[in-house]
Amino acid sequence: MRVAKENNSIEDKWGSKSSALGWVAIPTLLLFSQKELGITSSELNVLLNVIAHWWEKSKYPFPSQGAIAYRSGLSLKTVQRALNGLEAKGLIIKEHTARSNSITKGRNIYDLSPLIDELDKVSPRVLGNMMLRKKMVVHDAY
Repeated sequence: MRVAKENNSIEDKWGSKSSALGWVAIPTLLLFSQKELGITSSELNVLLNVIAHWWEKSKYPFPSQGAIAYRSGLSLKTVQRALNGLEAKGLIIKEHTARSNSITKGRNIYDLSPLIDELDKVSPRVLGNMMLRKKMVVHDAY
């Protein structure tokens, strides 16, 4: 008897309609280190919306704050506060652009390299804590 190989593609997991707009790669470490990095739920929501626009490593995303507010259901002011908070925590760099720029049209450009650097720094601690918790769970089972 032949067992069918499980397919783990995005479309197989989420379905063709749910994945029709594409998908975004997010390091699990970002989600697991949210508390350690001091990222609020609103900031994470906004950050994920920014990341959704980062298609090429060398081209930083520049989504409109209004679009993020609309999609997330957050007010424009909350989106702005979240972006300012992420910048104040040293997780993103905002670069203002001119409205006359034919590509960005005055939107901020968001450099995510500080976030990547911070994830690299917290990775050993987060992984270590996870391993410690796993050992505790196994130990408590006995």
